[in-house]
Amino acid sequence: MSIRIGTSGWSYDHWDGVLYPPGTPARERLQHYAQRFDTVELNASFYR
Repeated sequence: MSIRIGTSGWSYDHWDGVLYPPGTPARERLQHYAQRFDTVELNASFYR
């Protein structure tokens, strides 16, 4: 059995300087996220 760790999204402004290097453009956030986590939950269809 494998366990995967991730978050419920990857593009949050308040993670600038925490998960992403300071000043990382939004278009590059997923790249930085994927270096640390191997999964992400997207539930956008639930809110639409």
